[in-house]
Amino acid sequence: MSVDTTPATATGGHRSRAGDGDLEEADTAPFCAACGTWAGMFAPGEGWRHFRGNPAPHGTRSPFDPGHEVELAWCVPPARSVSPAQLEQLLAALDDAIAYREHAATSGYATAYRMLRRQLAAPPRS
Repeated sequence: MSVDTTPATATGGHRSRAGDGDLEEADTAPFCAACGTWAGMFAPGEGWRHFRGNPAPHGTRSPFDPGHEVELAWCVPPARSVSPAQLEQLLAALDDAIAYREHAATSGYATAYRMLRRQLAAPPRS
């Protein structure tokens, strides 16, 4: 499994980043580069807002105010329901689980957790 969470910052209304083709063709999703949560438009003329929930079509979403404007960026999501910020939380949780299992030394879970972490944090494939 490969995860591409490399952000592509939106500039001038166009989604592009050096070395990539048109991001319109890729399966990208908008998120806030400042906090890592998903971003979306909920009503015409309202602009970009932060939201929690599933960014997939017809996914359940709930807008919220984190106290700052959306710094729009685009990424290929690690999973349709996991934002870049949530991915970082998952990686941190895996680090904690690895440390605990290595200390407990009662099972082979630490090795399995390490493998999962490597898969989640792997650089995108070319």
